[in-house]
Amino acid sequence: MNLDVNKNRLHTDAEQQRVIGLSVPRKEDDRLLQGGGSFVDDFSHASQLEMAVLRCPFPHARIVSIDVEAALACPGVEQIFIGTDVTKLATALTVLRPVPGAPRLPYYALAIDRALHEGQPVASIVAGSRAEAEDALELIEIEYEPLEHVTDLALALDPDVPVLHPGQLDNNLLATNVDRAGEPEDATKRSPVVLRGRFRVNRVAPLPMETRGISVNWRAASRELDVRISTQVPHLVRKQLAEILHLEESAIRVSASDVGGGFGMKLGVFPEDVLAALHAMTLQRPVKWIEDRIEYFRASTHGRESIHDMTVAADSEGRLTAIELEYWNDIGGWYSPFGSSQLSSVVFTGPYRAADAQVRRNVVLTNKTPIGAYRGYGQPEVNFAREVLMDRLARAVDLSPLELRRRNMLFPHELPWKTPSGAVYDAGDYPRLLEMVAEAVGYEAHWSAPRVPRPDGRIVGIGLSSFVERTGYASARFLANRGSQFGAHESVILRANRSGGVDVYTGVSTFGQGSETAFAQICAEIVGISYDRIRIHAGDTGASPLNTGAFASRTLIAGSGAIKKAGEAFREKMLRIGAMALQCGPEELTVSRNAVHRKDDPNCFIPVADVFNRAITGQGIPDGIDPGLEETAHFEPPEASFAFGSAAAVVAVDPATGEFAIERFVLVHDCGVPVNPMLVEGQVRGALVQGLGAALSEELRYDGETGQLVNGSMMDYFAPMATDVPPIELLHTVIPSPVTSFGIRGVGEIGTIPPAAAVANAICDALSAYGVQLCEMPLTPERVWRAIQEAVDSASRSEKASP
Repeated sequence: MNLDVNKNRLHTDAEQQRVIGLSVPRKEDDRLLQGGGSFVDDFSHASQLEMAVLRCPFPHARIVSIDVEAALACPGVEQIFIGTDVTKLATALTVLRPVPGAPRLPYYALAIDRALHEGQPVASIVAGSRAEAEDALELIEIEYEPLEHVTDLALALDPDVPVLHPGQLDNNLLATNVDRAGEPEDATKRSPVVLRGRFRVNRVAPLPMETRGISVNWRAASRELDVRISTQVPHLVRKQLAEILHLEESAIRVSASDVGGGFGMKLGVFPEDVLAALHAMTLQRPVKWIEDRIEYFRASTHGRESIHDMTVAADSEGRLTAIELEYWNDIGGWYSPFGSSQLSSVVFTGPYRAADAQVRRNVVLTNKTPIGAYRGYGQPEVNFAREVLMDRLARAVDLSPLELRRRNMLFPHELPWKTPSGAVYDAGDYPRLLEMVAEAVGYEAHWSAPRVPRPDGRIVGIGLSSFVERTGYASARFLANRGSQFGAHESVILRANRSGGVDVYTGVSTFGQGSETAFAQICAEIVGISYDRIRIHAGDTGASPLNTGAFASRTLIAGSGAIKKAGEAFREKMLRIGAMALQCGPEELTVSRNAVHRKDDPNCFIPVADVFNRAITGQGIPDGIDPGLEETAHFEPPEASFAFGSAAAVVAVDPATGEFAIERFVLVHDCGVPVNPMLVEGQVRGALVQGLGAALSEELRYDGETGQLVNGSMMDYFAPMATDVPPIELLHTVIPSPVTSFGIRGVGEIGTIPPAAAVANAICDALSAYGVQLCEMPLTPERVWRAIQEAVDSASRSEKASP
């Protein structure tokens, strides 16, 4: 190569624009917007069969007999499995996050003798088409003996209700977990002000655009299982399938290139995944199953449902002296792969100073679809209880809710702060964000003004909601102590190619979070080449190093550390090869604008593509350096980081009807250093819509008498549409986290946490003259109207009782 011809002017490092922190175009958008996404149902095999699943129509039933002969004779039907077939071929489903202290409840892909919830799989059929399989389902003759059921969480622990797992448990309490600090009971007894409240959080559906699906191909000659699946955790699915199917993990390849949404629901192996694999292995033909939306509501995990009894104690000036929480999580009939939400216990004290505190979590079984992880995973639930109770406390001590929060929020100099659950808030300025949101909505002026109806008859109220969000995990040791079957680290491979680009291989599947874009930005900045020269290869266990997956707002926290670690080693080798070509020391060189050049003479350079070719061919590299340019790195964050913020809702309420409208919703948040501000805004806005949906309209409802889901379709499950979303204003600060690479915090769940409490507090503020209290989600106009009537009736009774 003649270096003298490379005289094109290069930008120096000082002139080079950084990539981290820029809203660069998303790498995913071109293919997705042009219909080029690779989803499970886009793949078919020539000899493919399709699966359909027969599901129990009762919430609790004994399976007396099953006759499949007529179904087997149907055109196109190849095979039918019932429960006893599955027990011969596979083990029970494994659990990725066991509930601490809980016994194992063997949960097979098909019910064996009893079904514990409506929608539990009872038989599976594979045929030449889905239509043929579904036609055959109707010919399976099955006799059920309906059993007594319990679908009300509040009644599930009564001694008179049926015990769902009598062989393992004496009642429906699966486990109790307690965390505490100080002496909260004594502190509460000594406090002059004590308030208690019971809060009910609704059962909701995560509703990804792409339902679950799986395509399985078994290569019998090589004993290899090729799985394409809609999941957030390809490597963990591989681990579980190996355990359940009695296969070596090396015999399984799991791919999840594009996933049409997950929100925590697509974590781990579900019964249908095991069934599809068993059919494919025994028939030695590819099998596909795509969940329809009716199945989704009854068979995919639900989220949230819980009851929270919270007590806050304070001195006469409103300073918190103790917080106590006992809550009950409805886990449904079985474990899901991730089990019951546990972050309510981690963040129950929120951003407040509470040295004496205790939380008790009770995990309860009911005859309903299992509960699993859902965006926020316990944090929106407890935030609703705590923040509504904080507003009540403010009124009890004659303070504004803003002033009460001011008096109790942790100051920056008090961080890091260890919570009663052992979590450590890393760094932040909680009061600053509270003041920002209060100023944005004019809270001080509003508080001093009378709550009087406008000309339209509505009264305006403002509600606040402050929060912290755990993002990522503390360490593998932390997870091991809780029995979790996964680590806290992330892993990547960086590999040079002859075109002068870098291929990044990650096990993280892409499901809308923008990880391809963010990973490419970080790699581009560390290595020093252009963003458009980075290509991300995601979600394939056959190409990526072992990793954990995308959930818990952890992906970028752990992934950025791995990319940084691999990228620095990658860049160091680039410079050593470039130094040989440019006849200088590597310390005299830098990388920018797709070239390695001298720091003191940008016009003396070698293109990155030439450096990569030298490395790949092994020609023209220094002695003592191996050929190739590829780095693998694993990174585990030393601690979890905590995002934080405050929100305010401005709501206009009609006291005559209970109808209300959110006229403004302002959120101020801090997620550390934003790698791509556009991605951050998209994540927060999307999460806010989900948070508002759960707060206002979404609820999966079971009939108390029949135990059946009464609104399991898109016709009567009221998820918000674009026209339902109120005006949203976002503000943010940037306080780098001291425990992560680049100061990053997670952002995926921020928006789901504060909406319910902010809206409830705004409604109660508007109706403060009535003494209205709200304690149940969703916050429908009917519930608001009933709360008004209860407050009026209570006031009337008090007036009559007074002398």
